[in-house]
Amino acid sequence: MSPPPPVPTVTDAAVTTQRRSLSRTLPIVVLLFTVVPLLVAGLLSLADSAQRLRRDQAERTRQTVELLAARVDQLAKSAQRTAASIAVSPPVAALPADEQAVSRLREELTVVLASHPELDHATVVDAAGRVVAQALRGGAPAPTAAPSPGAAADAPPGPLGGPTASAGEAGRGWRLRPALSGMDLVYPAVGGSSVIVGLPADALHESMRPAASQVEARLLDRAGEPIARTGPEQAVDEQDAVVAEAPVAETGWTVRLAEPLTGYRAALREEFLRFGALALAVSVLSAWAAWRFARGLAADVRQVARAARAILRGHYLNAHVQLQRDDELGVLADSFNHMSRELETRERERDVFGRLVSPEVRDQLLQGELMLGGHEVEVTVLLSDIRGFTQLCERMQPRDVVLTLNEYLTRMTDAVQRYGGYINNFMGDAMVVVFGAPKPDPHRVERALYAAVAMQRALADFNAERVAYGAPRLRMGIGLASGTALAGQIGSPERCIYTVIGDTVNIAARLEGLSKEHPRMIAFVNEATRALLPAPLAQLLVPMGEQQLKGRGQGVAVYALPVEADLPPAGAHLLREDTALEPV
Repeated sequence: MSPPPPVPTVTDAAVTTQRRSLSRTLPIVVLLFTVVPLLVAGLLSLADSAQRLRRDQAERTRQTVELLAARVDQLAKSAQRTAASIAVSPPVAALPADEQAVSRLREELTVVLASHPELDHATVVDAAGRVVAQALRGGAPAPTAAPSPGAAADAPPGPLGGPTASAGEAGRGWRLRPALSGMDLVYPAVGGSSVIVGLPADALHESMRPAASQVEARLLDRAGEPIARTGPEQAVDEQDAVVAEAPVAETGWTVRLAEPLTGYRAALREEFLRFGALALAVSVLSAWAAWRFARGLAADVRQVARAARAILRGHYLNAHVQLQRDDELGVLADSFNHMSRELETRERERDVFGRLVSPEVRDQLLQGELMLGGHEVEVTVLLSDIRGFTQLCERMQPRDVVLTLNEYLTRMTDAVQRYGGYINNFMGDAMVVVFGAPKPDPHRVERALYAAVAMQRALADFNAERVAYGAPRLRMGIGLASGTALAGQIGSPERCIYTVIGDTVNIAARLEGLSKEHPRMIAFVNEATRALLPAPLAQLLVPMGEQQLKGRGQGVAVYALPVEADLPPAGAHLLREDTALEPV
């Protein structure tokens, strides 16, 4: 039986080397192609949110300062209306007046002050700037006697046109509030006199108080000097705040509001944290989903890879892939399993085919190199036959004959194939072995001679076993002939065989017949075979003279290799590459 053809293999290092893992690279790729765009979009959204929050804070600050300015303006308008009503009252119109008229004027001022809680004092001064009458919230009533004309001659003007009492007036109980404790509004009356009403500091503070405690509000006069202030104890740094101003129309004052950016930063930080939490959740979820998917995909791919390695090693039964998938991998697994079954079938057919022809002939037939017909080749033909096998079969059962013949041919086949011989045919108990075809072989003669010796030794071992259980010995004759023969596909297009035909085959058959007369010879060769042998081997041959072979008109020079011939060990170049044997 011919040995199976070598199966292409691949080293484990070439197959199992894996620098990257799909379960690690796929999550990274998913993060790069999903999370990175998400981060870019999120950062752009954060930038837009920052601008929106800044605009919202600026708009909120603007609305707040306008509201505060409206409050102060409303307070000033109310005070001016009160001053106007006092200016047109009869007591003021009757100035200058006596002590009794001044007393009535003071009482009227007290009534007005009581009905207007937004004022802290009401004062009437004459054309010379002297206080005629005054009512203070929570204070003692002013004296009824009018101040002397010269008392206020050197009196400096009060804040924003309001009078300030002289030292003499203050000593007689006439007093004005401190300059910056509130604001005085002056309204002109008839006869050059004026009505002065005061806005209390707490009223101004209350009207300017914004909703947020960290916001600072200032009331500025026409010169930009602060009149009133509300907010935190420490002044707000306007470089790090949103600043807005609104005018107080009736007075020419300005309300200035400074709102720190802490609220804006807190809102921006909240947006960033919200986006960061969302991005982190999406990243973790995406990476986990990609890892789970890649892990399953990698496991399926490794299963296919293991099956592929099994096919490379010729283990087709272990190359089945079991994937319960309905996607492209499932289609791949089904196709792979179909391929594995087909390869197993073809390998089995190839093995059966190899039992019918030699591996060399089989490979050339599968590659389409052998066509119907033939070509001349230089070959050495070995023909062997069992002596007296016909008489032996008469004494044996058919089953025993077949068993004996199969065992004999198995041993002879092993002996021949170790030296690269092509078993061309079995003819009953005879074998036709060709050296030099279907592939040319420069060592064909040496291989044939060593094969003949190996066959005789294999027969000796077989006979030793047969004698042990009482079976008769077998004798074999071998003939070797070298020359030109026609090798190729012989037959019809429907059925043909590869064989060699020619006179060389006939000569080998006739030389084998000489073993009947010379049983002590291993093999018989013709002159052409001896001429192609190396000198050390040719010297071992014994000349048998010219023999008249059956069917030939001319004699043939014959040489024989005796049983006692001592052949040198066969070189490695004579053995088949895939055969490891002890040298003969």
